[in-house]
Amino acid sequence: GIGAGLQSLDGFRPAGLRKLQQAVFVMSTHGEGDPPEEALDLFEYLDGERAPRLESMNYRVLALGDSSYEQYCAAGRRLDERLEELGAVRFGPRVDCDTDYHAAAEGWSGEVLDWARSQVRAGRERPAARLSVVPARPQWSRQQPFEAEVLRSQRITGSGSNREVHHLELSLAESGIAYQPGDALGVWAPNDPDLVAEILAGLDIAPGARVSTGDGEMTIAETLTEHKELTRLTPDTVQAYAAVGGRTDLAEYYESLPGEEQRAFLEIRQFADLVDEYPARPEAQALTSLLRPLAPRSYSIASSQALVEDEAHLTVATLTSRAAGPLRTGVASGHLNRRLQAGQRVRVFPEPNRRFHLPDDREAPMILIGAGTGIAPFRAFLQELEAAGGGADTWLIFGNPHLHSDFLYQREWLQWRRRGLAARIDAAWSRDQQHKRYVQHVIAEQAGRLDKWLRRGAHVYICGGMAMGHAVQDAIQQALAAQRGLSAPDATRAVAELRHARRLRKDLY
Repeated sequence: GIGAGLQSLDGFRPAGLRKLQQAVFVMSTHGEGDPPEEALDLFEYLDGERAPRLESMNYRVLALGDSSYEQYCAAGRRLDERLEELGAVRFGPRVDCDTDYHAAAEGWSGEVLDWARSQVRAGRERPAARLSVVPARPQWSRQQPFEAEVLRSQRITGSGSNREVHHLELSLAESGIAYQPGDALGVWAPNDPDLVAEILAGLDIAPGARVSTGDGEMTIAETLTEHKELTRLTPDTVQAYAAVGGRTDLAEYYESLPGEEQRAFLEIRQFADLVDEYPARPEAQALTSLLRPLAPRSYSIASSQALVEDEAHLTVATLTSRAAGPLRTGVASGHLNRRLQAGQRVRVFPEPNRRFHLPDDREAPMILIGAGTGIAPFRAFLQELEAAGGGADTWLIFGNPHLHSDFLYQREWLQWRRRGLAARIDAAWSRDQQHKRYVQHVIAEQAGRLDKWLRRGAHVYICGGMAMGHAVQDAIQQALAAQRGLSAPDATRAVAELRHARRLRKDLY
């Protein structure tokens, strides 16, 4: 009943902070400790010379992150500390949430509401709104996923490729799920039963051993298969395993590594590799306690419902790693590409990505820059234009290792070019010549054309790995500096202006 405003930081005027007396912030972290795109303007403002004193603000922060990354919850921590430096009064401690955030977030929310009830004048409370009866419709979510049937799974990289990429078609029939080009699909995938069996054998734990969980009691094999993270290591997991298993040598070795080597240690290993390298004999219940909860994985949707209707298409690369033993795969990519067959089902839920949708002005030119599976949402964009009978000029800049084996959806893109839906296609095949060539090199070579498209009002979309995204943005800044005679700071501001105008959009992972 307390009047409150809900505001995305995308579109919020940072100067409005001065007017806030009670504020709570929910802040995620992207990449290596970066704020999300929607919050960049706020962080620039708070770190700049115009940052105001905020003594009249009472605030609290909920930070969202993933502890498998080194800079866990860094953006939330940074915001919390900067607001305090500017004089704002924290009315409760920041809470840092891992991928299994529900319990921590609910506790934080309850404390925020209790504080609001004690501080906000009763006269400002609003009566509860009248409720209207509406037809019941399932709200598919992370907590309540939809079981989609696999209609098709086909490898789309050639035999000469060292990358295994599959095109999957899922049925959303009877679900009511609607999505826009640019949105993602969350996927709940179980762990590989063979991986679970290997771990339990290595730890000398019987698969049928019973353990208690938040959902009741079940076997340890069921718990590891359906509920525990086995393919991503975190520092806490390593230390907890060392403690439970009495492996002081593991703890000492890990702590002795420099920061970059600690990160490399985690990136190339899964939990099974720890078990193989540092055998131990923990109890089954202790094993469940040291492992993080299994989290869903997100994939950009590679289709438009305007064309495929009750389907969603995904472009999935099989993630692999090898420490010293066997080659291992990611939990979701291995499940989708290697174990699921047509006719089987997978649990999914929609994840809107409003900051990566098509421009409101469908006649605005688009420059689509992607590498690898980053081409997925751009296929959705072109399907949307195809269903509409045409649209804006579109320029694809795509990168992958080899032309003959790694041009994902090649036939479709060439058809769109012949029909005029794709005005131009430039590709960077990094391994087809002596010197590696990436999408940022195409931007440098096409700097003049890039500038002309931007002067025509083009929107730029970047999709792919985090490192690629940073390299592409740097290349755009350098191209504008060269073409417009700008200094480096002015070129940086020009790119920032594109972002402010929502003409530069990134979906990086």
